[in-house]
Amino acid sequence: MLLLHVDLDSFFVAVERRRNPDLAGRPLVIGGRPGGRGMVAAASREARKCGVRVGMPLGEASVRCPDGVFLDGSIDDAFAAAHRIDELLRRESPDIEWQSIDEVFVALPALHTLHTLQITSGRKAIAIAERLHGAIADLGFDAACGVARSKLVARIASQLARPCGVVHVLDGYEARFLAPLKLELLPGLDLNIARRLRAAGIRRLGQLSRLSDAQLTLLAGRTGPSLARQAAGIDATRIRRTALPPPRIEDRPLAHATADAAILHAAIAAEAERLGRDLRSRGVFARTVTLRVRFADGRTESRTATLKAPSALDDVLAGAANDLLPRLWTGDRLVRAIGVSCAGLLAGSREAALFPLRHA
Repeated sequence: MLLLHVDLDSFFVAVERRRNPDLAGRPLVIGGRPGGRGMVAAASREARKCGVRVGMPLGEASVRCPDGVFLDGSIDDAFAAAHRIDELLRRESPDIEWQSIDEVFVALPALHTLHTLQITSGRKAIAIAERLHGAIADLGFDAACGVARSKLVARIASQLARPCGVVHVLDGYEARFLAPLKLELLPGLDLNIARRLRAAGIRRLGQLSRLSDAQLTLLAGRTGPSLARQAAGIDATRIRRTALPPPRIEDRPLAHATADAAILHAAIAAEAERLGRDLRSRGVFARTVTLRVRFADGRTESRTATLKAPSALDDVLAGAANDLLPRLWTGDRLVRAIGVSCAGLLAGSREAALFPLRHA
């Protein structure tokens, strides 16, 4: 099947401008007031031209962009907009995976085996992608869309489509499409590994894909061989259906960027305790737990796990989050913040929420 990756450009900025059209064209920074201790969550193109970047401390952002408009941002309005976009997408496909509130994968109609039918089906899928792109624009949001056979290639295609285009990678052309692209376009590539590869003269994904496993291990450690497969467009990960955009995760900033596992596990335990306390006070159980990691380079990644039984217990929530950590972090990147959240809430009494559910 073909996969569509939708990247909503400057989504939080667009939400605020829909609320207040007078903000159009002005440098806008979302995340808090200037001089605050928080981080930039989103920045308009005008603010980015001044050097403001996501993950930058607000104090630094206010120095770089003294004429900027700094807002906390309305998460409720952002989720309302995301739900409207979710409704649009589900009219075309039930297979939808939200990566975050402004990033989503959609499975488009399956390809057939006969060549002529494959072409027809491919054209139909592209027509659907372009229709969705236009419908999102009608809601007032720019979207960069990538269409390809794999999630990895579709994500890279959407990067090239920014801020509001559509890029389609033909089946069988993935390696040729990726070959001339810079290393940094590979999702999740660690900056230290990228620097080592560049120092060795490896600057393009095509060069990376042709390295031997021994060379890759020497340059990039144990993750090297998998990087070469990704650079060739090989990615077998499937769409994981999610009902709605995942809930907002409040990051827990660490005292300093670290690669100390003990510090990260302690932060996860503290976040799980906060989350469990909140669930128990509301008398609800969580069915899923999401762990989000924000790295020192400003990039964020998240993973979600389904609990064996709905729970509001600290140790259950922490255990699930800790189990997710190795899927996001292999010890070779500095971490700046940790966030733990949950979804699939089930109502129960405040007393019952102190105990895990039992199934017959």
